[in-house]
Amino acid sequence: MRLIFLLFLSLASLSGRDNPFFPTDPNEKQTPTTNKVEALKPFSTQKISLPNSARAIKAVIIRYQNLDGSITNEELELNNKIDWHKPLVISHEKTPANQAGKKRLTTINAKFIKFRPFENTLKLVTEDKMLRHFMLASPPRVVMDFSRDTSFRPKNFVVNKPPYKNIRMGNHDHYYRVVIELDGQYRYKLQLNEKGTTIVCY
Repeated sequence: MRLIFLLFLSLASLSGRDNPFFPTDPNEKQTPTTNKVEALKPFSTQKISLPNSARAIKAVIIRYQNLDGSITNEELELNNKIDWHKPLVISHEKTPANQAGKKRLTTINAKFIKFRPFENTLKLVTEDKMLRHFMLASPPRVVMDFSRDTSFRPKNFVVNKPPYKNIRMGNHDHYYRVVIELDGQYRYKLQLNEKGTTIVCY
């Protein structure tokens, strides 16, 4: 009986922990605490810019420090459409809403075709038949071919109205090509009616 008891003590000492103040699982997450007080500047406003592929905001995660020094994550579930051109603003104070004025409609006239950019649309007005259209990447651009026997020097029009950067035109045999360069990654669709063709980028 005494031999069994001594054997039990020996096995218990072998399975003992070196430091009982650390977790048995090294991957187990612990909540750190501290008495140290950091000298932090007051938070006011922070802007966050998103990549041009962003289309919706799904959640916001705020990591904050508690009074005892522990770190906590707070997640706010969202499901909203966003415009990546405008940065997200985190503010600790209430700011008045910006009253954006209406954008002025401008027309780019290339004789036998006109371009009218407005917000995320670009209207093309021409009597020429569109032969094909497709999108290319790097840089992202929409390519459109129109039927016409004509000759002209290459043209370049600076648009600089997001999402449209510039429009290039080149002459080919029996058709001319319109290249619409975009400022980021988009999908596009065409809306056709008797008044022309409208490109919608989204």
